[in-house]
Amino acid sequence: MPPDKKPETKISLFRHPDPFVEIVFIIFFILVALYLINAFILLISSSVLSPYALWSEIKDFITGDSLLIWIIRAFMIFLSVVLAGWISYLIRKVIVLRRNENKLLYPEISAVTESINPQWEQILNHIESTNENDWRQSIMEADIMLGQILDEMNLPGETMGDKLKAVDRNDFITIDRAWEAHKVRNLIAHEGSGFILTQRQARETITLYQKVFEEFKII
Repeated sequence: MPPDKKPETKISLFRHPDPFVEIVFIIFFILVALYLINAFILLISSSVLSPYALWSEIKDFITGDSLLIWIIRAFMIFLSVVLAGWISYLIRKVIVLRRNENKLLYPEISAVTESINPQWEQILNHIESTNENDWRQSIMEADIMLGQILDEMNLPGETMGDKLKAVDRNDFITIDRAWEAHKVRNLIAHEGSGFILTQRQARETITLYQKVFEEFKII
């Protein structure tokens, strides 16, 4: 089953995966807007609500030639540039922080492709069959995989039984399970149809092989 994808989350100044953070920013901008509106109202009130008086004050400030006005102009221009740069810097920082937070909240989940050993997959298909011969075949094939593990360990002995006896338990933790499963395989091989194999017993035997294969990380 493919892993769940993280929800699509837009990253911008006014969007954030955490609703609480969005509320804080909204309240902040509302307060700033209220402050500016209040300052504008006070400015209009100081001009006795006269648009002409207000325009005259603005015009005098823009066109005035006094030293004080030029100092105020220079200071305001400097302050505006500094504030604009500072706001731009903060906006970039906020966007970067939100992207990082988004990665932490919704980490990228790599698609995991299950790598199944083809031999083992075939064994599992056989064990789920309704045919007893398929159950027997699954155990025989699993025992072949066990033999491949023993061969790679370069153990002395001609038969699998000899190699299992030569195993160092420190190198083969599931050796008892391997022995038990191999004994069922021998009963199938030596007694043939005389050995009655149930699907439950076949599954239990395959589970024993599975524990061995998991130890050696071949499935």
